[in-house]
Amino acid sequence: MHLLTLKIQEPLPGQVLPQMECDFGPEEAARRYRAIVVTTLRQLRSLKETRLRLLITPEDGDDAVRFWLLPRLADSWNSAGNVFRTDGWEIDFGGSADDFPIHAFGEILCPNLGARWVHTALLGLGRSAHQVIGPAIGGGEYFRAHASEKPENPEIRILPALPIIQTHDHWQDALDSALGPALKRAWEEEA
Repeated sequence: MHLLTLKIQEPLPGQVLPQMECDFGPEEAARRYRAIVVTTLRQLRSLKETRLRLLITPEDGDDAVRFWLLPRLADSWNSAGNVFRTDGWEIDFGGSADDFPIHAFGEILCPNLGARWVHTALLGLGRSAHQVIGPAIGGGEYFRAHASEKPENPEIRILPALPIIQTHDHWQDALDSALGPALKRAWEEEA
C-alpha cells in the first residue's frame, strides 16, 4: 500500500488563503479554501492501494477538521483507531510512514491532482524510478513521491506542471476549467 500525505489547515477565517483574504475578506477566503480541499479530496477518491494521510495544522485541529470534512466526502465511515474507511477512501490523521514502500506528498490546493494522475505518477516507482516530482505552475511543487528502495540506475521522473489555487485569478482559472462545476458545487455547499 502507498501513502499520500496532504497538509490541511483548519479552515478558520483569517488563517487560510491570505492573498484572497486581502481582496474578499477572511470569511470568503475560508469558504474558498474549504471548497478547494473538498474538491481535491473528491478527486482522489478510489485511489487504488493508497492511504491518504491528512496532516492538520494547528495540531489540535484534527477533531474539528475530521468533523467538518469526513461528512462532506461520504455519509458513513468505519474507523479502526485513527484510520477511517469508506467506499473509495482510506484516510488517517497521522502515524508512522515506515510501513509504506512508497510515500507521496500532495498539495491540497491542487484539485487537478486526481486519483488517475497519482496512480499514473506512481507507476514503476521503486522499479524504474526512485522519485517523482510534480512542479507547480508559478513555482513550488504539487506532488513528490519516493520509493523506500532505490532501483539500479534510479531516475527521477518529472510530471507536467499543474496549477495551485492561491489567488483570485487562480480561483477564476479553476472555475473556468473542466473542474469548475465540481469546485463551484463544493463552494456552494460551504455557504
